[in-house]
Amino acid sequence: MSVICISSSKNKVGKTTILSGIAHESIKRGLRTFVGSYENGKIITNEKFYNIYDPEHKKVDIEKSELTLVELNDLSNDETLNFINKNDARIILIEDSYQDIGPEIDFYGERLVGFIINGVWKYKKNNISSNKEINDSKILAVLEESRSLMGNNAKKIIDYLDPIKIIGDKESDNFIENFLIGGFVLDWGPEYFSTKNNVALIARGDRPDVQLSAIQSGTVNLIIATSSKTPVEYVLNEAKKFDIPVVVVNDSTMDIVDKLSDFIEDFDFDSMEKVNYANNVLVDNINFDLLFEIFSMPITK
Repeated sequence: MSVICISSSKNKVGKTTILSGIAHESIKRGLRTFVGSYENGKIITNEKFYNIYDPEHKKVDIEKSELTLVELNDLSNDETLNFINKNDARIILIEDSYQDIGPEIDFYGERLVGFIINGVWKYKKNNISSNKEINDSKILAVLEESRSLMGNNAKKIIDYLDPIKIIGDKESDNFIENFLIGGFVLDWGPEYFSTKNNVALIARGDRPDVQLSAIQSGTVNLIIATSSKTPVEYVLNEAKKFDIPVVVVNDSTMDIVDKLSDFIEDFDFDSMEKVNYANNVLVDNINFDLLFEIFSMPITK
């Protein structure tokens, strides 16, 4: 059994996201994979991962796993080194700046697989990628900041808005990563709404023209009808046809925008859509064939 730890020098840098993306890749490759965390001196099941992962996936016991991925939180460097030595493990470090890397290379030695720099702006990624000295420092990947990982499912948004009426599935797990305001736009309606994926439309409930254009775009997963106006029956029928929940709220369109501005600042890694997205990002930025080859190589001579 190979044990790979995911850790960082700080919190909120995407350890769970990257752990999940690697775990999904391992499972897709047919490896018996256990995803864990470290608590009270032992490796336990990472409930956060399994609570959002595909429910049809059959969990693997750690004793029967070919690859064990462990998220480490709130440990000192010495505690982390003791853990990986005890478990004959390797470690991947997640940081949000290349300035945070360096001393760990000597500290962890051959047990350090490398660094993943996560959540950087595009121009900074280009600077890092073109710097040969930095790229010789065991950097596995540089990942851009992503809006998709800030998304939420429709149910969570519906619960937050506390609507006066819900037409459709109030438990909808439709994924929302963009909010578009319905109004007067110069573009043809469906073309405007198709500029973004996984959209929640915010528009007055008495604007069937806007609502139908949004539905026709094929990108809308939720309709928020404002100003206490319930959309007309034809709009509701079209929304039902495409499994799009419609919620009616008392607030005006701009009040809802203000509410959601506060809401989207607080996001979590909480859906299978985000696991898939995290894996896709890693596939585009990491040589997984080489990485899994490293995982399978013994450390102890």
